[in-house]
Amino acid sequence: MERLGEIAREAKESLLAQAMTFEGDDAGRWLIDIMKASPAKDKRLLIDSYSKVVINDHFVKSLKYLNDSEFRNEVRETSKLLEEAELAGIDVKFTNPVGFLGQRYPLRNHKKMVIADGQISFLGGINFSDHNFEWHDMMVELHDEKLGRSLVEDFDATWSNTNQSATVSTDEGILFLFNGSKSKTLYEDFFQNIKSAEKSVQIISPYISEPLLGVLRMVAAKGVEVTIVSPQENNKSIFKNIILSEQQKGYFQLKEYPGMSHMKAILVDDKKLIFGSSNYDLVSYYFEQEVVFVSEEDHLIKDFKVQVMKEVREMSGEEKFSTFQTRKASVIMNLLNKVGGFASRTILRPH
Repeated sequence: MERLGEIAREAKESLLAQAMTFEGDDAGRWLIDIMKASPAKDKRLLIDSYSKVVINDHFVKSLKYLNDSEFRNEVRETSKLLEEAELAGIDVKFTNPVGFLGQRYPLRNHKKMVIADGQISFLGGINFSDHNFEWHDMMVELHDEKLGRSLVEDFDATWSNTNQSATVSTDEGILFLFNGSKSKTLYEDFFQNIKSAEKSVQIISPYISEPLLGVLRMVAAKGVEVTIVSPQENNKSIFKNIILSEQQKGYFQLKEYPGMSHMKAILVDDKKLIFGSSNYDLVSYYFEQEVVFVSEEDHLIKDFKVQVMKEVREMSGEEKFSTFQTRKASVIMNLLNKVGGFASRTILRPH
């Protein structure tokens, strides 16, 4: 955030921020203060409608709202902070309405990015809320003008209620813009970056499931060493059980990050870095809009290995659940895969 503040103060034309989660706490306040102080002429904030129905990992319309005065205050402060932002000249818009009775709740825009003057971009997994800031996560700062222009175009498209499915070649890599099940062909192209692995695939992600697991089984079968880093205290326990279930099949090494890790990154053969907002899980694959960047730039690979993978290599220990728990998780994943596939083709097609 300190670095983002520096960039924001230097921005002249535009400062655009997008996240799935925004809350009226210290993190949210920090972002709004940074945007208010920026001299940029065009200041806009895109938030997914998830933040209208979920605050601090709790549904707004719930017993917690009735029984917890602190939670009610969190909800009120979020609305007040956004009103303050708009009064200060920051345009705010919510994307992907959840629909009547929340029937379109799975269809989220999961992108996280900030673009300054169409030239400097931040991509990764960080949302603007205190509990997200407490997690292990990453945003990558990129000075790639073609990438910046492409992200501005995507931001403008989303602002106009248009979701894209596209790839863009830039100076430092390839940008993938996914739109749920409408991007199936694009996902096949993307997964070639992993299928082409010759020696190793290292993955950090909290919510791994199919279709990524199927790709990993394929590369492991040809002798590629696969390592998965998953959080020890996952805020979505079903995904922890899924990865522990898969661990029993023996095709990857599991390392558990202490606490909660929300980072999404893949390192292929120590020479190709993949990062962005996607977990490549069932929800992303069938329903969500995501932004992902694939790069072979030496400076990015070096920084990632020093700042992230060095710590990961020092982790040890593999936790195993009981046969009953892992079998149950496998059954649930298969069921979710079938239900998600059917829903994305019928009642919950991405726009």
